[in-house]
Amino acid sequence: MSVLHLEIRTDAYELRLDEEVLARLDGGAAALLAGAGERLREIDIEAAIERSEEWLMPSSKRFHALELQVHDATGRLRPLLGEQASFTVAELELEFDRTHDAVVRGRAGDRAAVADVVLLRELAHHGRLSGIALA
Repeated sequence: MSVLHLEIRTDAYELRLDEEVLARLDGGAAALLAGAGERLREIDIEAAIERSEEWLMPSSKRFHALELQVHDATGRLRPLLGEQASFTVAELELEFDRTHDAVVRGRAGDRAAVADVVLLRELAHHGRLSGIALA
């Protein structure tokens, strides 16, 4: 069975199916949040969702029903997601809702981590993933 990988780095996101690079987004979180002000707003989340979709949609049908293996070289996700090793799509959706609510209320912490959660949620949703595992 194929393995889907997402590498989260400060300078890029890279999505691979086995060893094939499906997509690379130079700039990483900063690219998803391009144009956002110092304080994130709901419109910034919507723009990041659109950018995420544009990035992943050309290859999304290739990874339906796979589990996403995430390697977060930045360490940004653990403070948000906790120590559990894997997540269902529903659990990730709940984290997205909490993150979105924090942005709306002006309480979002690490803006790059917000972008990471947005991207994971879009991958899970459009890729119809079976789950997400943090390496």
